[in-house]
Amino acid sequence: MKYLFFLTSLLLFSSCSNTDDNTSSCNGAVCTFDFRTITVEIKDSSDNPVALDVFKVTNVKTGDDLTLEIFENQWEIMRKNGSYPIFSDRYSNEFRNKTLKINFKGFINDKEIISSDFIVGADCCHVSLIEGENSITIN
Repeated sequence: MKYLFFLTSLLLFSSCSNTDDNTSSCNGAVCTFDFRTITVEIKDSSDNPVALDVFKVTNVKTGDDLTLEIFENQWEIMRKNGSYPIFSDRYSNEFRNKTLKINFKGFINDKEIISSDFIVGADCCHVSLIEGENSITIN
C-alpha cells in the first residue's frame, strides 16, 4: 500500500526537467503527462466539416514551417472531422515561456481556401491557444 501511495504521489508531483535557460522560472512546476495539441475546426456555411487536401502552419515572424507530421490514418480522421492541428506539446520546450504568432493555411485543389492567424504559447509544461478562433466557418 505504501508503495502504491509513493508511486501515485511521484506521478502527481513530477516536475518538468530544467535543462535550459528558458526553464529558470519553472522551478517546482507540476506537469501532467498528457500530450496537448491545439486544433482548428474548419466548417462550411452548412456546418459540414471541410476536408482539406493540404494545410500548412508557419511561424509568422521567422517563416519557419511548424506543420506537424501527419500519418495517413490521422489524415483520414482529420479530413472527416474537419479538425487540423496547429500547435502541440512537440514545441513546448522550444517555445517555453514564450508566445508566438502562427499562420494556418488550408488548401483544396491547390487553391488556398483559408488563412488564419493565431497567438500560441507554452508554459513550463504545455502549449496553449492565447488568441484566435479554434472553430472557423468558410463560405
